[in-house]
Amino acid sequence: MDSHKDRIESMRLILRVMQLFGLWPWSLKSEEEWTFTGFLKRHYRFLLHLPITFTFIGLMWLEAFISSNLEQAGQVLYMSITEMALVVKILSIWHHRTAAWRLMQEFQYAPDYQLHSQEEMDFWRREQRYFKWFFYIYILISLGVVYSGCTGVLFLDDYELPFAYYVPFEWRNERRYWLAYGYDMAGMTLTCISNITLDTLGCYFLFHISLLYRLLGLRLRELQNLQDDATFGQELRAIFILHRRIRRLTLTCQSIVSPYILSQIVLSALIICFSGYRLQYVGIRDNPGQFIAMLQFVSVMILQIFLPCYYGNEITVYANQLTNEVYHTNWLECRPPIRKLLNAYMEHLKKPVTIRAGNFFAVGLPIFVKTINNAYSFLALLLNVSK
Repeated sequence: MDSHKDRIESMRLILRVMQLFGLWPWSLKSEEEWTFTGFLKRHYRFLLHLPITFTFIGLMWLEAFISSNLEQAGQVLYMSITEMALVVKILSIWHHRTAAWRLMQEFQYAPDYQLHSQEEMDFWRREQRYFKWFFYIYILISLGVVYSGCTGVLFLDDYELPFAYYVPFEWRNERRYWLAYGYDMAGMTLTCISNITLDTLGCYFLFHISLLYRLLGLRLRELQNLQDDATFGQELRAIFILHRRIRRLTLTCQSIVSPYILSQIVLSALIICFSGYRLQYVGIRDNPGQFIAMLQFVSVMILQIFLPCYYGNEITVYANQLTNEVYHTNWLECRPPIRKLLNAYMEHLKKPVTIRAGNFFAVGLPIFVKTINNAYSFLALLLNVSK
């Protein structure tokens, strides 16, 4: 009844952009072809990211290492640590590219997850639409951080780069400044788009799994409208099979997103700390563009931590709600064998469903609050040390 495109409607454009930026396979089959096109599709990611992304990040870290004092290092460390998290995300998606591709294909085409009624289709389209437009806004805000920073330095009297990195030649003159500025802008654009699209992909995997648990809850609730025991038992067994497959998808999703979420949460406290430290030295009158860009950057970074925690929490919440949905069925009117089946199912539901980051901690709202508290503690310590 449903359209395959509707199932991942919110990600179609994002996946196309990720293909253009070497972050998503064009097609696993086409990349295996021993032709020039197949060779280009296999190695396009390296041709794009090695000379720009990884080189640019390396030059940022080099600038941080050769800084003469903490204030100068702080001007580049906040972005260097952010880019280090991006390196983990890129290497992770490259490592899991086959599993991620197959998971997305299963989301889109597997008949097990076909929508059965108009109510389910309306629910699915509405949630997909909300996710799509929210992340479109998130992407635009993130790009605004880059371009407000790039625009702000153009109004300064001195030659300044929007995002500091080590330049191997003298660039503080009219001719060579634009070379350094152009590479800075190209590197930041590529790394920013890579970062936000990988964030969107990871959040989408979590979001899609949470939708499947919500769909399972809707179907459990619909059982209250069934009066025939035979039909009730048949639908209940179909729900059990669907639940088992969703649990398998949950584990697959966890293996794909776990490295990127772990790196993001571990490094985010330091990123927010150095961002707040840099705000102490960026005056809104002296450099309004950089000040606004820094405020946007801190907001985006907090959102970047919050989103995977939120969607990971949604999986746990809706998986736990399935126990309540079982009570909405007409279990009192069922025959004893069906009641025993429901009782066994509820025992199975007692095992909590969580997304774990590297087997260290569960991804949810509590870890978000803890990360923000750690960031504040690091900032207070850094401000005391710098006095």
